[in-house]
Amino acid sequence: MNDYEIVMGLEVHIELATQRKIFCRCKNTFAEAANTNVCPVCLGLPGALPVLNPEALSCAVRMGLALQGQINRNSRFDRKNYFYPDNATAYQITQFYEPILKGGQVEVQTEAGETKVIRIHEMHMEDDAGKLTHDLERRVSLVDFNRKGVPLLEIVTEPDFRNADEVIAFLEKIRMFAMYLGISDGKLHEGSMRADVNLSLRKVEEEALGVRTEMKNLNSFTSIRRAVAYEAERQAQVLGAGGKVVFETRRFDEADGTTKVMRTKEEVMDYRYFPEPDLLPVHLPEEYIRKMEEQMPEFREEKAERYMRELSLTQEEAQILTRHPATAVLFEETLRLWQEGAEDERPEDSETRRAKTIAARMCGDLMYLCREKKADPGQWKITPEAFAELLRMQEDGVITTKTARDVFALMFDKNIEPMVYVNECHLLITKDEDALEVAVDAVLKAQEKSVSDYLSGKEKAAGHLLGCVMKETNGQADPAAARKLLLKKLAERKAAGTM
Repeated sequence: MNDYEIVMGLEVHIELATQRKIFCRCKNTFAEAANTNVCPVCLGLPGALPVLNPEALSCAVRMGLALQGQINRNSRFDRKNYFYPDNATAYQITQFYEPILKGGQVEVQTEAGETKVIRIHEMHMEDDAGKLTHDLERRVSLVDFNRKGVPLLEIVTEPDFRNADEVIAFLEKIRMFAMYLGISDGKLHEGSMRADVNLSLRKVEEEALGVRTEMKNLNSFTSIRRAVAYEAERQAQVLGAGGKVVFETRRFDEADGTTKVMRTKEEVMDYRYFPEPDLLPVHLPEEYIRKMEEQMPEFREEKAERYMRELSLTQEEAQILTRHPATAVLFEETLRLWQEGAEDERPEDSETRRAKTIAARMCGDLMYLCREKKADPGQWKITPEAFAELLRMQEDGVITTKTARDVFALMFDKNIEPMVYVNECHLLITKDEDALEVAVDAVLKAQEKSVSDYLSGKEKAAGHLLGCVMKETNGQADPAAARKLLLKKLAERKAAGTM
């Protein structure tokens, strides 16, 4: 491999999260009963005519703007003719001659900290095929046409990738664009986003590209890394033995980590492209493009930089909070609601302090709960209103930090109102000084060893004793008041020379 350089280009398919399919009124939903979201259009029945979904068009334009390419004011659809059992029409409606986007670029940063610009060749709209399920026991294949007609964006890059790290960094960036734009959830394991990797080898310092193979439908970053490593080594062995790489389509076998031949690669002429006769060309007025530009969101990198600049968050905090738009929304809305109506002497200081408090809770407890419950960001019941109320209660000293964390964990799965819940469960901090003194005296009597340790100079024993006081009061004691009274009584005993 040392004699060769890897050269790769990508074809990235993104399923759009529109309400309807791209050319008909069927619902665009995932994991429903087979063949329930179908109609004459997506089943390819005679006389059924397609109509372009305007929601899919707006998704394509916004993604095109994110890719910094040239939006084609006049695009059109074409027929790509091929037959597979999961393609009822025997052709795909795509954009071959005049795609919605030409050119563009995406700047990526790899795990090694390297920055690279990946050029975009084009992006086009098309409809997806159905899905085959192979039943090996019954030796039959079953077809589900629910996915047929789901709107797709296909992003085609230039051959600018030299290793798997660059590929994964690019796909992460495209996934981030899709999620922040709200056009797709970007879930690779559900097929919402998938990539075809075109890989070839050439001698180091040579300009001419080698013969490439296409690895189809890689749907996880782990698979991409393994597939690239295997295919590069396979091609190097073929070339090293004096052979020639065949222009073909291959699939990656997860079980043994190898790529296997699917078919020889088709040439453009094999698809017999011609203009789609049932759809009008798409004309985009300038005011439409301007409207789409106005709807562009603040993307992750800009948002993270703003968090660090304006709210003094660390780079790690900013990266975690912007990793998914749902996390960023919860952070920003909670901060806004917590700040709303606050009468601080220095509101800019309070905003920074509160932002740090929210970030700590989200980067710690929230991320832990997501991992523990195997939940994706946004799959929680926590609302900004409830989160802000909980933090306000903690700030006002009506609940302890421990109570706040416990209630926050409950809020992950249950839509509860914090104030109502802590009242019903008697979790508010008590101001009863007599009850607190009784609790402290009881702990000092029961924890003779810890008291002795403290009086002999082991000051850490005070922490254990305070914990016992909080337990004695069911967490309802004011921690500051409890600590003050505890230390006072310990000092009195030390002065008296008694336990």
